[in-house]
Amino acid sequence: MPKKKEPALGADYSSKMKSRYAEKVKNSAKKYSKAHRRENRVVVNMKEEVQPESLKELVCHGHCLCGAVSFKIFGDLRQVVNCHCGQCLHTHGHFGAYSSVEKNKFKFVNDAGLKWFRSSKEARRGFCQECGASLFWELLGGSTISIAAGMLDLGQEVKTIGHIYCSDKPAYYEIADDLPQFLQSSKGKIDGSI
Repeated sequence: MPKKKEPALGADYSSKMKSRYAEKVKNSAKKYSKAHRRENRVVVNMKEEVQPESLKELVCHGHCLCGAVSFKIFGDLRQVVNCHCGQCLHTHGHFGAYSSVEKNKFKFVNDAGLKWFRSSKEARRGFCQECGASLFWELLGGSTISIAAGMLDLGQEVKTIGHIYCSDKPAYYEIADDLPQFLQSSKGKIDGSI
């Protein structure tokens, strides 16, 4: 029995995405003239988009591996806090390195692949259902959204400033820096972290 040839890595994904986003256009029976098109034309000043004052200054972009989730950040990012809690270990396969930003300074460009998982009574985690990237941690009712630092195409320099939930840290790695460590939450002692 001949072996079935496997598609090239990513080929199946590409064909699914093409079919998923293929534009389905129905022909209209109505005929449009140049005059109709001129009347319906929308004239917009492309030099300056109308945006709330809070979204004027773009700091950076971010996205998952496949691009089904992408976003822009218009405000200052918090420096990175490494979380060693059991949930981050199981979500990322290692500790979670998170920055954060005020929600009103964050805007999705594409959220077609975004899926939320309610990981506790207090919080939810966002991930891409296409490529599996773990992207966000959000306290329900909070004013900020935490973003996995590896998802950022950084326009500003961010550095790790501390470690939380160190009591959950497994023995297979050591924390080898002199940054502040907290057995559980820092309760805001590290630049606004939980």
